[in-house]
Amino acid sequence: MSTATDYLSLNNLSGLDPATICEEDVVRKIESDWGDAFLSRDMASLDGLMADEYILTDPLGFVRNKAESLAAIETNEVSFESTESDNVNVRINGDTAVVTGRSTFRGRYKGWSVAGQYQYTDVLVKREGSWKAVGSHITALGTGPLRLRVGRFVCDWLLSHKEAHSRS
Repeated sequence: MSTATDYLSLNNLSGLDPATICEEDVVRKIESDWGDAFLSRDMASLDGLMADEYILTDPLGFVRNKAESLAAIETNEVSFESTESDNVNVRINGDTAVVTGRSTFRGRYKGWSVAGQYQYTDVLVKREGSWKAVGSHITALGTGPLRLRVGRFVCDWLLSHKEAHSRS
């Protein structure tokens, strides 16, 4: 990469000033773009921001790979209505970035509200000049974990009950 402007163009970060750019700023911008892509269901951007080996541990403790994570959004199993992050901290160690933050969002999982606050950790790696997410872990805060587990149980029960009726 010959210039900071080339770097910013390659990473779709044209809104940042090359004179004052630092790796933390680049990663913060990527995190912001990632959140925007979730909200707008921009599958191409989501696919580009996540490495092929991406894994997610969701607030219920389920582990999803990249394909499963994208499919959940594409099929509307998971949907986001709004999201706002705060207390975002970025730590760079060589070609690895660890991001922690708190997100307040409204959304649905299998039709069940998952509105609330969540603590998250994202891990990104820099390959061939671009940062890609390789892993995320999300934890529900407050009463969120109980609400999520009850919602998951009810949704799964209703779905299995519906399937049982359709077979009879």
